[in-house]
Amino acid sequence: MYKHVISGASGAYRRRAGSGGEVHGMLRRQSHRKRRSRRTLSRTMLPLVLLAVVAAAAAQDATQPARAPAARREQFRVIYEWTAIDFQWASPADREAYLNTSRYIPRNVLISGINFYGENLFLTLPRMLDGVPATLATIPVQQVDTAPKLKPFPSWSANALGDCAALQFVQNVEIDRNGIMWILDNGRIGTLTQKPDTKCPPSIVLIDLKTGKNELERIPLPPETVNATTSYLNDLVVDNRDGDYAYITDNSAVDPGVIVFRRSDKKSWKIRDSKTMLSVPEAAIFRINGTTINLPVNIDGIALGPQFLTEEGYVDRTVYYTPLSSYHLYAINASILRNESLSAKSDGAIRPYIRDLGTKPSQTDGMKMDSAGTLFFGLIGNSTIAEWNTTTDFRVGQRTIARDPNYIQWVDRFTFDDSGNIYVVINRLYNFIKNQVSPDEVNYRILKSHTGTKSYIFSPDVTPLTPPQNRAATAPAVGASLMLLAFAHLLA
Repeated sequence: MYKHVISGASGAYRRRAGSGGEVHGMLRRQSHRKRRSRRTLSRTMLPLVLLAVVAAAAAQDATQPARAPAARREQFRVIYEWTAIDFQWASPADREAYLNTSRYIPRNVLISGINFYGENLFLTLPRMLDGVPATLATIPVQQVDTAPKLKPFPSWSANALGDCAALQFVQNVEIDRNGIMWILDNGRIGTLTQKPDTKCPPSIVLIDLKTGKNELERIPLPPETVNATTSYLNDLVVDNRDGDYAYITDNSAVDPGVIVFRRSDKKSWKIRDSKTMLSVPEAAIFRINGTTINLPVNIDGIALGPQFLTEEGYVDRTVYYTPLSSYHLYAINASILRNESLSAKSDGAIRPYIRDLGTKPSQTDGMKMDSAGTLFFGLIGNSTIAEWNTTTDFRVGQRTIARDPNYIQWVDRFTFDDSGNIYVVINRLYNFIKNQVSPDEVNYRILKSHTGTKSYIFSPDVTPLTPPQNRAATAPAVGASLMLLAFAHLLA
């Protein structure tokens, strides 16, 4: 069975530390008396400082879950690849009928999203052009061949074009910890054609995969939240707390923002910020393997961090996002997005709560957080897959884990299975948009690597503290920081 191993790189964006020679030179210039004085002070104070640090560390409240030891990593390898996408048809006659009526145009079928459940990988096939017979399909996790035919999910009839009880335009899906599949159905097809066609209202579609019945529950999004003719529901993360929330990026060219959907009462609203959710001209030009394309696309990728305790003792999570045409990564607490009143306020209402974490070397489409708080993301112009441990400074903590200009051409989406593996969709989207898809080349790939972690969906739950307990726990934390600072000064 064909497997291509992708070359990896480690620490490509880390800043180098300064030379140790300067430090030794400074020490040589110190006087003998000063060195002896410090040694005496250190012998006197060191046991007391160590005792204080240990006691303070034991007393302080741990607001972040403990990180597991780093798992063994392996290089990414190609497990699936296609020149064109084909399907498991009911019969050869059906396939011919679809081809003859242009309901199936192989070069117009693009793999975009990916997710995992049970024994299947779920693939999304957005109907950006005509001739896409199904918009959601599956392939097996266990390889049978390297270019399997896709099986429409839940069925052919559930992908019927023009039937608002069926799926119309699926860009991405997520599967939560309860086995519920959350589907983004834009309802509008032909988004890369001259005349996009709104077949059905933009909707959240839910399927309970545990039952095996695969029944669709369609929840149309209200027009005050989503404009049926201009919205583009792009990606989502699911937060299984307090009635189940989804945070969804709408990269509409007219009204971009983050849509918040609460499953418990099926209510939704949109949070906007023009400064951080819009594309910027300097990042709208993409250059990949000699091809240049102008794509001024707004807020796109989104990820959800592990639970943590706020200073007030409440549980919260961090939502990370980036416009496609931007070099910046932004963060905001989920509790801010959940504040429905902010959706009615003017642009900039959430800006004081947004954190600009820094810049990336290139633009990013899809990204995904694992259960331990490591973010995986693509760097499109660099033909790179990167990662970032969110407990470190983003500006210096990014690491290259795979780079290959031939095999990593437009990283789109990620998913994790339940065995510690990550999967990545590579789809050469730039060729698709420019109508340059060649039937003689591999256009779509799925890469796989072992990380030892699972999806952010399975991040550990954190128990909230009562306010008095939280206030009591704050003082030891500050005390420990001061003691560590004193300890470092003594050893300088």
